[in-house]
Amino acid sequence: MNNSLMRPLRIGGVVLLLVLSACAGQRAEQEAMQAQQEAAAAEAEARAMAARAQQAEEARLAAEQSERELRAELARVEQERAALAEARVEAEREAEARARQAAALQRRQEAAERARLQGEQEERIAALERQVAEADARIRRREQANAKLAEAITAAEELLQMLASEQLKYENVDAQGRTVEPLQKSLISELETRKNTLVREAQQLGN
Repeated sequence: MNNSLMRPLRIGGVVLLLVLSACAGQRAEQEAMQAQQEAAAAEAEARAMAARAQQAEEARLAAEQSERELRAELARVEQERAALAEARVEAEREAEARARQAAALQRRQEAAERARLQGEQEERIAALERQVAEADARIRRREQANAKLAEAITAAEELLQMLASEQLKYENVDAQGRTVEPLQKSLISELETRKNTLVREAQQLGN
């Protein structure tokens, strides 16, 4: 092939090479830009994923904190419920104890009242028994006094009879003026003493 024909071919090849080089450069630039865009998108996605992960971690931590707070609140409520139940049981025990004490106090008061009434009744009975005994004693003393008086009256009657008999003896005297029948002076004195003694005893019993 002659040189005249080869020159246009060389020029065309150069141009083609230049065109291809230009195309390749544009493609590389486009690919670089696309790679940058993809890298930027990947970085943005990574940042978004990191943000979501941070949010998820914060949500998890918040949920755990809320769970701990809820558990603590439930524990506090349970403690309060247990304390209330214990306080209720203690209040019921105290109420039962007060009721037993009140019942015991009432029983003691009733027993004391019964004892007081019984004591008063026993005192009235004892007073009545003393009155009856005193009346019986007075009656016995009065009966004894009456008996003494009756004996004194009998003794006085015997003394009167004796004195009347002695008076008759003075109608029969001897020359010296003495009674023929001896006088019973000792018997008269004895009867008079006995009569006076019975009268004094009757008076003492009557006082």
